[in-house]
Amino acid sequence: MEIAYFIGLTLCLLGYLTNAALLFGSRAKGPVRSIFLLTYITMVIWVIGYALGASVSSSPFFISPLLESFQIAMWTLLLLAILDSQHEKISSFIRGKFVLTIGFLVVIFNMAIFSPLLSPALELQIIIGASLLGSIIQLILIEQIYRSAGDNKWAYKPLVLGLAMVNIFHLVMMSNALLLSNVDINYLASRPYIYAMLTPFLLLSMKRVSAWNLRVFISRDVVLNSSLLLFSGIYLLIMALTGYIIQQIGASWSGVIQTVFIAGALVALAYIFISESLRKYFRTYIQKHFYANQFDYREEWLKLTNTLNEAEGDKDFYVTSLKGVCGSLHYSTGAYIVRRHEHLELTTPDVFGLSHKGMLELHCLIPKLDKSHWILDLPDFDREEYKTHFSDCKVEALMADGIEIVLPIFINKELHGCFLLSSKNADRIKINWEIRDYLTAVSSQVSSFIRSGEAKERLEENAKFAAFNRMSAFVVHDLKNVIAQIGMIVSNSKKFRDNPEFIDDTFETLEHTKVRMDKMLTQLKDKQQQRSSEALIEVNRTLSEVVEQFQNAKPKPLFVAHPNELSIALDKDRFSSVIGHLIDNAQQATDENGSVLVKLTLDSHKQDIKIIISDTGIGMSQDFIDNQLFKPFETTKGNAGMGVGVYEAKTFAAESGGILTVNSDLGIGTTFVMCLPLTTRED
Repeated sequence: MEIAYFIGLTLCLLGYLTNAALLFGSRAKGPVRSIFLLTYITMVIWVIGYALGASVSSSPFFISPLLESFQIAMWTLLLLAILDSQHEKISSFIRGKFVLTIGFLVVIFNMAIFSPLLSPALELQIIIGASLLGSIIQLILIEQIYRSAGDNKWAYKPLVLGLAMVNIFHLVMMSNALLLSNVDINYLASRPYIYAMLTPFLLLSMKRVSAWNLRVFISRDVVLNSSLLLFSGIYLLIMALTGYIIQQIGASWSGVIQTVFIAGALVALAYIFISESLRKYFRTYIQKHFYANQFDYREEWLKLTNTLNEAEGDKDFYVTSLKGVCGSLHYSTGAYIVRRHEHLELTTPDVFGLSHKGMLELHCLIPKLDKSHWILDLPDFDREEYKTHFSDCKVEALMADGIEIVLPIFINKELHGCFLLSSKNADRIKINWEIRDYLTAVSSQVSSFIRSGEAKERLEENAKFAAFNRMSAFVVHDLKNVIAQIGMIVSNSKKFRDNPEFIDDTFETLEHTKVRMDKMLTQLKDKQQQRSSEALIEVNRTLSEVVEQFQNAKPKPLFVAHPNELSIALDKDRFSSVIGHLIDNAQQATDENGSVLVKLTLDSHKQDIKIIISDTGIGMSQDFIDNQLFKPFETTKGNAGMGVGVYEAKTFAAESGGILTVNSDLGIGTTFVMCLPLTTRED
């Protein structure tokens, strides 16, 4: 019994020392961590106290009032700290009324117990009663913790079950002692085992409950070696049982078979310890299933997303991507190199000063990365798997340049480029299965960002070309009208060359033509349409001037002015141009015997002016008006027209706060009505 008791104390001591060491190694802060540590230390003192007491006492099975009171008090304080999450510091928790009350009760209890006035029997009764009261209080607190856990009950279950087991055991032990006036030595011998069984429950809860923020860490190598030893023990036990069964068969060859079997088992066990592949399998399995991840993926993913989302519009998206990737590994040095056909091009600053040999090594690695999709850890490039897949590649020059990780980026399943990363001024991260999975997720996010950035860049380029093409179309349209004016001069020169008025009109027209062509050349040079500043114009006079320019073509347009002066703030040149386009279209759609009418009216109700341009030409179908008329580059004139005149007229009306409408019937004619808001009206 005594041996079993000391073994239990030893297991209990190892369990709480382990938990205390793991918790001490974490970087967490707060009262819960401090109370956990104090509780574990108290339990270590509790075990050592009973072990020392057993070594000097005639019987190891006794109850120490001092040890019991401190042990019960610390477990109660731990439950109170878990239940009360308002305190952020241990100092404020200690000054709380519950802690002070428990401390006061512990002092009073020990003073009463060690009083010479108490008999041993009464002292035992008080100890038993205090233990029962402590267990009942702890069970109440445990129930309150579980009830207040809400949706997080799963995380608290190990703590609740473990402490409930201990306290129920105490209740049974002390209830039995209360009835018999003596504590059963079987319960006392079993108690260290019960407390030792509690330690894994506590450890599991410390890892599960995120609110405590304890971040308990256990070395992977320690767990690996411990697991291998445990596996070896189980393996040898199975082999021993198998050998025992063979021996019990009683066959004449049993001794030989047993010897050969044990020898084979030892050889197999030695292979397990020597085999690097099996050790690697065990290591990966343990890391995947028994450990929290190396990174807090939620925080890292949010940080990466914020880095990519907060990129400035004019900032190079390659630099932003590099910043996101480096931040994911807590690195500060890197570069991104893009594969363009068979060439490699750095799109970020060359922080490594890549040598010619380094570029040649990259040229060798790129085709193999395109096929394998591997993430390269250059310091481990001498491993067997690298030798198999990158047999004819070298990385000495790249490592000499300071590069440690080559992270490929794939867009549309094709290798787009590689991030070259270095742990300069930071802790180097060794690439394992976890880091590979992590970087694969990061590269997927970053590749989407790069693809979006390149698409945006192409769209901006296309938009610039589209704007230039649109501007060029309007310039060509104006140029066509200028050429038409020059052609009209040439056609009339033979008939009116001796007429002084014709000569004067010709020079005036040529001067106006030169101004318009200078303006068009400026538009082509500046890659944008020139807009004159708006000024107050008298619409009657302006329309009369425009109509006058088309009197040399048939049918001659007729202008009907408004009886009053109507003034409006407009871009005069653009206004004259769009009205001229509409008059020119009306003349081309009408034969010489038809008519073209330009009329200015006033809508006194809406305070709008109406410019009506009607003709008796061929007209247009409703389908053409609905689907083609106001679309640029759609025309019924074949190669003779650009199809932008009506589109420009509608755009001008809309930009001026008005509207352009059309009404047409095939074989009857067409009427355009441009309504513009009136600026001033003078009667």
